[in-house]
Amino acid sequence: MRYGLISDIHANLEALETVLSCLSKAKVDEIICLGDIIGYGPDPEKCIELVRENTLLTIAGNHDHALLGLIDTRFFNQFAKKSVEWTRVQLSESSIEYLHSLPLIDKRENFTLVHASPARPEAWSYILSVDDASDNFAYIQGVACFVGHSHVPIILEKNNDNKVSVKRNFELELDQDKQYIINIGSVGQPRDLDPRAAYAIFDSDSCEFELKRVRYDMSITQKKIIERGLPAYLAERLSSGQ
Repeated sequence: MRYGLISDIHANLEALETVLSCLSKAKVDEIICLGDIIGYGPDPEKCIELVRENTLLTIAGNHDHALLGLIDTRFFNQFAKKSVEWTRVQLSESSIEYLHSLPLIDKRENFTLVHASPARPEAWSYILSVDDASDNFAYIQGVACFVGHSHVPIILEKNNDNKVSVKRNFELELDQDKQYIINIGSVGQPRDLDPRAAYAIFDSDSCEFELKRVRYDMSITQKKIIERGLPAYLAERLSSGQ
């Protein structure tokens, strides 16, 4: 199966539509979303509708849970907190029910899916380094665990000697004698200084993985953020990818 993998859409409709168009052209069999459909961006309801229509599976993200009141937003920064409060009154009952239905983790035959970390999905811990990753490999089913959350793409590989290292190539065939934790970046709010939307394609038969980037018309998104009364910073950061 060829899977399209997306994460951290953050209510950015223009980025999501562009990525879905790319995945359609790539002829993937199914699309999986790793969470945070909403938060920060101006089109939460439309993004949820598109995700529901186009994905095989969606994992819950911390912003999705914050909107539902399942986690405390006092630890969110001021921009995240304000966007959650704004988003809460934008969603239909159907969309809220959909967010309630999303699992925290899913394990397939040869890969694992989670928003933050497989060890404790509900803790929303970041995997940003070799040290962060080390304790998480024991909780992975299959060759790879795909994550989002940090908005920063990274590939961490554990070899046969249990040594963990960072891979620099975002297009590779995964070695089935090893294990990987792969952050696929963010569709709607990249934070790796590359403002292009990020998504990935994974072939579960050949174990080929590729991270892809695509430009979208962010000026439309930025204009809507301002018009809808969301913090201007949320529009500005899209241009610099941070």
